[in-house]
Amino acid sequence: MRPFFRSVLTLICVLALSAPALASGGGHGDGEKKKLKAPKKERNYTSLESWVTVEPFTISIIQDGRVRGKFAVWFGLDVPDDALQEKAEALMPRLRDAWLSELNLYAATSLRMRRAADVPGVSDLLQRTSDAVLGRAGSKVLMIQAMVDMTR
Repeated sequence: MRPFFRSVLTLICVLALSAPALASGGGHGDGEKKKLKAPKKERNYTSLESWVTVEPFTISIIQDGRVRGKFAVWFGLDVPDDALQEKAEALMPRLRDAWLSELNLYAATSLRMRRAADVPGVSDLLQRTSDAVLGRAGSKVLMIQAMVDMTR
């Protein structure tokens, strides 16, 4: 590669990588400490002010070392306490990780061919997990839909 083109390519890469940092203020402290908040979701499934949207989960059902199907779960949280709602939104990555772990275990051990999922049991599982991660009760898991699609 010619030296001129290598220099131009290097300059383009440096500008592309530094553009987000410059757009956000450069990252050099301006003396203010901002409180981090979870971003608000644009789309709500309900008009409840206390509703916390949870992105749906799709879990592979793995049994006997093979993928046997998929398990999809849609739900949300009703958190009437403002402080707990803010905590739930801030801890959403931890909540999602805990829910995913529990749903994977449920899908691998409890779902079987030609049997429906135990929706009240799944709801209770998600509720216990939510209470454990949030540190106290006060939120309510509301199931929207659960679907099992088994392959042959």
